[in-house]
Amino acid sequence: MAHAEETRRAVRSAYIYDQLPLERAAVAGGVPASTAARWKRKAKAEGDDWDKARLACALMSGATGGVESVTRQMLADYLVQHKALIDQLRDDTDSELSAAQKADILASLADSFNKTVSACRKVMPETNELAIALEVPAIIEAVTGIKLAVAAPRGEAKSTYVALFFVLWCVVTQRKHYILLIADALTQAAALLEAVKVELEANPRLAMDFAEACGRGRVWNEATTVTAGNIKLQALGAGKRMRGLRHGPYRPDLAILDDLENDENVQKPEQRDKLQGWLQRTVLSLGPADDSMDVIYVGTILHYDSVLARTMKKPMWRSKAFRAIVTWPERMDLWDKWENLLQAEGQESADRFYNENTQAMQRGAVVSWPAMRPLYKLMLKRAEDHSAFDAEQQNDPLSSDSAPFAACIAFWVDRRSDWLLFGAVDPSLGKHGAGRDPSAILVGGFNRASMTLDVVEALIRKRHPDRIIEDIIAIHLQYRCLMWAVEAVQFQEFFAHVLTQRAAERGIPLPVRPITNSTDKLLRIETLQPYMAQGRIRVHSSQNTLIDQLRHFPKADHDDGPDALEMLWRLASGGFVSLRDAFEAVPQANAFRGMSDIEEDSRGFF
Repeated sequence: MAHAEETRRAVRSAYIYDQLPLERAAVAGGVPASTAARWKRKAKAEGDDWDKARLACALMSGATGGVESVTRQMLADYLVQHKALIDQLRDDTDSELSAAQKADILASLADSFNKTVSACRKVMPETNELAIALEVPAIIEAVTGIKLAVAAPRGEAKSTYVALFFVLWCVVTQRKHYILLIADALTQAAALLEAVKVELEANPRLAMDFAEACGRGRVWNEATTVTAGNIKLQALGAGKRMRGLRHGPYRPDLAILDDLENDENVQKPEQRDKLQGWLQRTVLSLGPADDSMDVIYVGTILHYDSVLARTMKKPMWRSKAFRAIVTWPERMDLWDKWENLLQAEGQESADRFYNENTQAMQRGAVVSWPAMRPLYKLMLKRAEDHSAFDAEQQNDPLSSDSAPFAACIAFWVDRRSDWLLFGAVDPSLGKHGAGRDPSAILVGGFNRASMTLDVVEALIRKRHPDRIIEDIIAIHLQYRCLMWAVEAVQFQEFFAHVLTQRAAERGIPLPVRPITNSTDKLLRIETLQPYMAQGRIRVHSSQNTLIDQLRHFPKADHDDGPDALEMLWRLASGGFVSLRDAFEAVPQANAFRGMSDIEEDSRGFF
């Protein structure tokens, strides 16, 4: 039966533009599925590939999640083929390929894998995380033992992926014979083992595919299990004796280290050293003599000098650290205002502010798990305790020993009428686009009597040069600063000229002093430490971005706030007053005259 050309076009349109499966497109066109398939094959032979057109349409319309979804599917297809080739090479004993030829093929596959993942990462940022997830099973194929250390935020399923999914995969495929599950305490390790036992005993889908590996084994204890496939799993607590472990002819060939440290013992240097020594001398020596035991260490960095942090710095370990907030929002100043509302008026007011500024507050932000932990939920958690959030979610705990300002940040409360107001700007004009550093605009109130500088305004965010100039003029109209310090390095000196010219065109006197910084920036910023320790430089509790940059200096992502603060202090303390004005003039006694002469002597002042 012949069909009209309009019918064929309708089926093609339903398949390509409506993204219907071919069978449903055939039903929509009122033709058999076999007829639609024949039309599709004939069109491809004539140069009209329906599948390519369908994919292009999906990319343009976002019907399947856009480019990211298609890229994810392409990467998944590639990984299936990649794994199949690896298995084929490993199991091939009859071909004429020499060992050297197989090694060349493996090297080519490794290069192809790296290039594919790298290309996909440009379109799909989470490929970074996926790459680590893929690296976990990939280490099994290595001839020598691999050591992998991964720091991930709390609540992002690191134990589920590694201590459950990966261990189950090793058990049912019999890639390992003796697996150790080691945690901070035996009870935690036993819980990890129990999760594996539950899946082996009660997961019908797993039993359908791997019947010989599932069910209860001959040993099924709380801390030790021997599965139906004769794979031994053992749960152990950190710091325990575990020399000479064996399972028949096998020594441990896989060790999973899951959160070895806790909040208490990680704070003590001697406890960290003890755990480090146990890991090096005991755990890493448990495997076979050929050093083929694989070790996967997952956890959260609870201290800047924790055992996990130390391990990740070792050259013999592969390592990767993940953060809940991969890239911070561009408008952190809006989040500062939001947090102030949250603390002062409650979540209802903060939610209202967020709803009014959602687009601006979300701009530039990248989070690790948007489906389960969106940016707003993470920022609520951060508002509760910045220090805990840095450690638990960002794997960036505060380094008290190397953070000079962490313990000496002082706060002012009441505004003073005798402040001398100064301003400082770090334009940060060195980069363009998303890579631009934040610019910092600070206003400080200086008290001559006490030589104290209170930071009145701290506006730190990414903005274009024109926006920086407009913001400075607006702030100057509000505070009428006596002088502005503007960093004049390279073409930033031209920025200072444009700033004064723009203000003059509007009839606004804006005094600017270009400052050329010739010394190292980190050293300049560190000179603020004694003044902050004395309480001579104070910030306001609402200036969260500046406070965070000071607390984490010099390891913070940005230091534009502290840099502008150093210029502000230099301008205020050395521009209109001298250090002599901070002291009270006291008459000195002349040793050659009596005490009654002191009042007549006006020359003996400090």
